[in-house]
Amino acid sequence: MNLAGNRVIIRRAGKRDEEMLRHLIDDPKTVKVTGKYPRPMSYNHQIHWFCGSAGDVRGIIAQKERPEAGLGIILLSHVDPTEKTAEIYIKLTRPARGKGYGRDAVTVLVSHAFFGMGLNHIRARILKNNQASIRLFETCGFKEESACGCAGSGDGENRTVCVYGISLPDGE
Repeated sequence: MNLAGNRVIIRRAGKRDEEMLRHLIDDPKTVKVTGKYPRPMSYNHQIHWFCGSAGDVRGIIAQKERPEAGLGIILLSHVDPTEKTAEIYIKLTRPARGKGYGRDAVTVLVSHAFFGMGLNHIRARILKNNQASIRLFETCGFKEESACGCAGSGDGENRTVCVYGISLPDGE
């Protein structure tokens, strides 16, 4: 799988991505706005999970000019071919944020979901305190659909999860 945007490609994960994946798991500022894993994750476990699950699209975001260096991850999961829906998730390394890579990656993956996979609705679940992700998805055309206070943060605090969605434009 290689999906190309204007500035990024979305490619398969490999050994070269170990440090970047570990950084995304361990970065306390990322964990604060995305939630943490329930237990420590080894690189092998991360790669096995990242490459698994039939029907899902899981990729490394990289610059077109430097495809070997990962900038983050993007996932299309919970793909339901009957309902023609899926969920999208993205995590970027801190140095890659705010530079348009996320917007390009989300746009590429949503286009692939609609026109390559035949889906008609994509949702993103975002913690309400993650304003950068909310802005990213709104910029990409997602609209808030609902919110609920149901995500445990690991510190005993419940947080509000906002669900944003985008549908295949009529007539396409």
